[in-house]
Formats: sequence, C-alpha cells, structure tokens
Amino acid sequence: MGSANTQATRSTLQSVDTTLSENITATQNYIPVASITNFSTSVVAEIESTNEVVSFADISENQITASENLGSAIYGLLSSATVTDAQATSPAGTNTAWQLDIATANNSGIAVDTRSKGFGVGDVVTASVFIKSVSGANQDVRLLLSDGTGSTLTSHTATSEWQRISITRTFAGTGTANGLQLRNALAGGTKSIYAWGFQIEKLGSPSTYLPTDGTALFGLTAVTRGVNGTTAQAASSGDSIQQLPYVLGSLDMPVRLRAISVSPDGTGNARLTLCDSNGDTLCDVDIPNAKSYTLNMPEDGIIFPNGVFVSNTDNITAYTVYTEKYSGIGLTS
Repeated sequence: MGSANTQATRSTLQSVDTTLSENITATQNYIPVASITNFSTSVVAEIESTNEVVSFADISENQITASENLGSAIYGLLSSATVTDAQATSPAGTNTAWQLDIATANNSGIAVDTRSKGFGVGDVVTASVFIKSVSGANQDVRLLLSDGTGSTLTSHTATSEWQRISITRTFAGTGTANGLQLRNALAGGTKSIYAWGFQIEKLGSPSTYLPTDGTALFGLTAVTRGVNGTTAQAASSGDSIQQLPYVLGSLDMPVRLRAISVSPDGTGNARLTLCDSNGDTLCDVDIPNAKSYTLNMPEDGIIFPNGVFVSNTDNITAYTVYTEKYSGIGLTS
C-alpha cells in the first residue's frame, strides 16, 4: 500500500504575495492586483483580510484605462466618426455598450494612443474589443495596430451577436498616437456598430477581459469566489492576497498524509489548510495562539489523490508535512 516516508519542510514561508489594487465587491468575477508575477492558475489564492479563498482560470492585463467608456479622452475619433453613450446591453449584461457610427472614409473610426502603454521593441502585443451590429445586418470593419514603424491590419464582420475580435503584432517601435484603431473596411459605406470592452496587453492572444475605469490593471480573471467553504466578501485596495503554489507531492502522484507539525508566529491563532491540485480542501487545521502543534494522523492517514498543496496559512512561521506514496483502487503510484 505504501512506500518509504517522505517529508516536506518549509522553515521560512515562501509565498506569492501582492495586494489588491482596487476595492472589490463580493460579486465581481475579477480581482485587480498590484502584481501578477509568479501567480499560477493551478492553485487557489486567499484574500488575507477576509480569509476568502478564490480560484481563477486566467491572469490578465489591460493597459487601456477606460475600457468601456468610449467618450473618454483616451479615445480619438477619426474622419467624422461619432460615438453615443449606453446604447445597448453589453456582453456583461449592463447597459454600457457605446454606439460607434463610422463615416464612409476608409480610416473613419476610433483610435487609442499606445505611446504611453510601456510597449517596447520585441514585445508581442494583442488588442481586442467586443463588437455587434446595430441593425443586425453584417457590418465589415477592420482593426489596425501600429507601433510607429509599421502596422498590422485585420478584417472582421460585426453581426447581430456579440463577438470578441482581436489583433496581434510584434512591436518594432514603442507605439503611436493612433496605435490601435477600430475603423471602416475598404469597401467603405457608413457603418453603425456597438463596441465594448477594449483591451490591450503584452500577450500573443487575448486573455480574459479585465474591465478598467481610470487606470490600467493587472488581475486574476474568470474568478470563482468563496472557494473551499469560505465566504465571498468585499475587500479594500491594499489588502494582501497570497498564493502558495508549492507542491509537497508530485501533482499526479497519490500521497498519504501521515502527520503535520506547525509553528505559529505568536501573533494570533494560526491556520494551515492543505488541498489537492483541484483546490479541494482535504485537511484544515486551526492552532491556538503561540502553541506549537504536531498532529499524527490515524493509521490510514488522509489520501490526497492528486498530490498535496498548501492553500492557506495564517500566522505561521514554519511547517512540516509528512507524507508517503500511495496506491490503491483506481490510483497508481
């Protein structure tokens, strides 16, 4: 049933830590953060001020600072194009989609300045936006992305349904005043479309849409709130969010948990939570303030079919997790 015992020790906790960059509500499905460095979609994260655990399917960036407000000064109108506020229900179900009326000129449309977005030579940049025809009849449009030395142009068709269109370019310069354009197709003629959710990022394809209202954002997106029985709650800008994506057993290797030793830091009651690679909690231990704690499991231990992760630590300076490889019905070692 088992093999030689192994142990994983973390004498100094090494976590992925950042802070919320904006206030969040209890219902929103994205978490704006100050940094996305080293975050992984494979492991849950915890908002420290509320103890809420979240999972997320994507990590996004949006350098457009007013992604849903086409009347913002960050947008420029080209060749007699006009915009009108709140004309349709957006893909998010809110009445925030703007109508963009494009004149007959080939370059008529709306543009975004990319000079201040921090893009440099060699950066792979992707821009995206959601579009829909006002009348329901197909409307041909184009996206253009320029870096100051050249440009990439793609053709698209707005239909009666919302769709997300995108364009990607490897920058040879640092951007232009009209770097990103949603404009008329070569065929000309007036066009009326709804546009919503502009995004521009240093990626080779569009990530999950991340809304902005006044500032560029990084964020955890496609978020599931209140994971592992926690409660989704509002939290404030500057609150800590933490992820511990360190594998204590091979991801695809079933392991048996034999014992846990925990050393609290003396600042309050401590907590250690262990989960599998799906983020499902299989062991959650509370420790009184300043009390070192060793828990020996019953003879059969606790089986983690997909390896062991630490999904939460509160007020802990060190821990040791003792495991052994496990094989059984439906499992392989």
